[in-house]
Amino acid sequence: MGANHFFSLDSPLIKILDRVGKLIILNLLFLICSLPVVTAGAAFTALHFVCQRMVRDEEGYMIRDFFRSFRMNFRQSTVIWLFILLILLLVGADIALIPRTEVTYPAFVHFILRADAVIVLVIGLFAFPLQARFENTLGATLKNAIILAIGAFPRTLAMFAVMALPFVIAWGIRPLIPIVMILGFSTAVYACAALYAPVFRRLEPLPEMEEEETEEPEPEAEASGPKAEDPGAEAKDLAPQADGPQIQEEESN
Repeated sequence: MGANHFFSLDSPLIKILDRVGKLIILNLLFLICSLPVVTAGAAFTALHFVCQRMVRDEEGYMIRDFFRSFRMNFRQSTVIWLFILLILLLVGADIALIPRTEVTYPAFVHFILRADAVIVLVIGLFAFPLQARFENTLGATLKNAIILAIGAFPRTLAMFAVMALPFVIAWGIRPLIPIVMILGFSTAVYACAALYAPVFRRLEPLPEMEEEETEEPEPEAEASGPKAEDPGAEAKDLAPQADGPQIQEEESN
């Protein structure tokens, strides 16, 4: 009986194996959808969306949800990604190419480029999850990402370390590269989703608010983005969307 319980569908072992299997599938989906490079932003957003649902125990049809989020968030996610990619390419050129040429720049220029790279990567830590969870304008999404990155700074540092880990492992321990390619990116995003889940939970309305808005819908409400007066403030007045990978916002105070 003990052995049967150990291998039952509700046992901790089976649940862990099920979660690992799903993360492997998600990792492969992310890599395949990122192959054209330009689509990596939408793939990253879709990965965040599914991992958010896994953390909240709201899992549905994983592959369908991934591609639905990929399609719905493609435009804004791609703009965010291309902006980040441009900064990273400039920093890469500064590190790899400029020292080999006769062109010289003041030291502060190199410092600014590297600082910009860190800043955009930190913004990206929250920009893609926000894009996956909330429907908003591009400018409001980036603004809110900055506010959350500063307001939840300890979590930001933890997320930065978690997302850097697969690259550090691949760079420093070459035999583990296959494991990173199979499981590394989705596991990192899943861990980040667990880290920022409490922050996002504070941005969402209470269940009573959701029921009232369901009874009296306002289809003409204009999304204006979550606002905060200071880096530690919480964004408010977000209305959840029943279907789809996002939350539809109403006009904020």
